[in-house]
Amino acid sequence: MLLNYAPILDVCEPFLIAHPGIRDALNIAPAGVAIPPENILDPLKQQHVELYKQLRNLDQLTFGPFGMQMPSWVFYDCAVIPGAFFGLAMRASKLEPWALEALRLPEGYTGLVPVSQFIAIPMLGGFESGGACGHWLMYSAESINQVSPGMAPAGLLKLTLALGLRVFPVARLYGTTQWRSHKLSTYVDMGPFELVTAYTPAHSLPRTLSFRLDVEETHLLTLLAGPRTNPHARPPNDWVDPDDVDALVQLQMAIESGERVQVVGPPVHYGSRVRVPLHRCTDAGESRS
Repeated sequence: MLLNYAPILDVCEPFLIAHPGIRDALNIAPAGVAIPPENILDPLKQQHVELYKQLRNLDQLTFGPFGMQMPSWVFYDCAVIPGAFFGLAMRASKLEPWALEALRLPEGYTGLVPVSQFIAIPMLGGFESGGACGHWLMYSAESINQVSPGMAPAGLLKLTLALGLRVFPVARLYGTTQWRSHKLSTYVDMGPFELVTAYTPAHSLPRTLSFRLDVEETHLLTLLAGPRTNPHARPPNDWVDPDDVDALVQLQMAIESGERVQVVGPPVHYGSRVRVPLHRCTDAGESRS
């Protein structure tokens, strides 16, 4: 399956930011793609300052327009101390001149330039059975192609997700995204996921959904293959308009009342109208995705 992603691996290198206390729990050769020792960074040491600047730049470019850019203290306190940071990077020499200028790289810089990232944090619920944590929050996932298509090879976010989910010992993945985010389609390719929230006033963007997904090998292979219909998905029996706040609130109320709802496919566009396919689990015996 990775053969289809060879153009990415030809120009990109995996990197990992993880302090020693968590590093032993991580896989440093996900799917056989070894992370070079020099690309495994310790955030407790005062090195790699320029790389951290480039990471903040990537975050600013992708999340800044939504007012959700990550300050440096959040990167440290909420990401790399409780969790870890995986991504793919290109050497500056492999970027086009226009890309170097757009990224505001310092003149003469020859190091790594992050073009994707996957941040995950362990959750307390994942320790219930003892041993390694199996429940992780996908704190952030992004690709430079979100804001500048063509700066890096196509398929970058999908490959980053697939490898990241092998770096971390994830059995159940939790995550958040906005209903109108293009990443919703990519996340559904991992497998039909169950909604934890459909409308989230605690978030700065209330039209945010929270989800959980039990991760399996077949789900990850499906993510890389990117079929039009996920083989694990039940047929939709309802649709929701992500621009209809009242509909999202009603869906949220149903979830709070105990109804289980899955997103089973990517958003469908009819001109300016958008609909997201759902499966509302009416049978109490229906299992999770």
